[in-house]
Amino acid sequence: MKIIGATLKGSRSDFIRRMKIQHQVHGRGEPFVYVPGIEGTGKLFYKQLVDLERDHRIITFPLRAKGRYGMGTLVDDLASVMRDAGAGRATVLGESFGGMLAMAAALEHPEFFKRLILVNTFPFFVQRARIKFGVAIYSILPYALVKAYRRRRAGTELFSSDIADEDRRLFRDHTQSVPFEGYLSRLRIIRDMDLRARLPEIKVPTLVVAGTTDGLIDSVSAAQEIAANIPGAKLKLLEGTGHCALLSSRVRVRDWIAELDAQTPQA
Repeated sequence: MKIIGATLKGSRSDFIRRMKIQHQVHGRGEPFVYVPGIEGTGKLFYKQLVDLERDHRIITFPLRAKGRYGMGTLVDDLASVMRDAGAGRATVLGESFGGMLAMAAALEHPEFFKRLILVNTFPFFVQRARIKFGVAIYSILPYALVKAYRRRRAGTELFSSDIADEDRRLFRDHTQSVPFEGYLSRLRIIRDMDLRARLPEIKVPTLVVAGTTDGLIDSVSAAQEIAANIPGAKLKLLEGTGHCALLSSRVRVRDWIAELDAQTPQA
């Protein structure tokens, strides 16, 4: 495993230019980039990484921890990491919030994408009252209370019965220290972002995956909308799997790549 700092170039401010995004590289082979969910640690791909790193070069990275920023900043970050890692045209998997980021990046930087896999994500957060309340209340509550609330809700909103106790524990360990500024910025992005009108502009072979027992969002409806609007996108429903699908013992991302390739017409 290598840990590399990617210096941001062509960014929007002196603060952003000074930032470095630390990314990790595992294995060798075809490039594969994991874009994390709102927790932003980049550490929750571990269960799939063990299998894929045998013949893929897996690139993982955290979402920026500090400052108030928008989606454009995160798109710049992702492009910078891929450029610095020499990813070329990669398979990019975005999970939850990371799926929204991956779609935004595919619109701005299609040259980096060979395949796009979207897991339990959305182009627009339809529960408007919920996200507006979340941003408002998280802006004023002590972060210790926010973390306690999130940990308590994880069991019902994030985990399905196919997630082992050990993986639940590792999830909590890996998300124990999520910096508040970055988390709140990402909540604001969810509140403000709407990619629905631009979905037809995404021209990358795309697999849209949704767990049917997702307790956090209506992943199935969102996935159906995405798949219907990205040209040629394929829809895959995971029966009995919840929001943290990548921790499920029934999931193998390698199989998803094979399925997508089998269903994608060869140029």
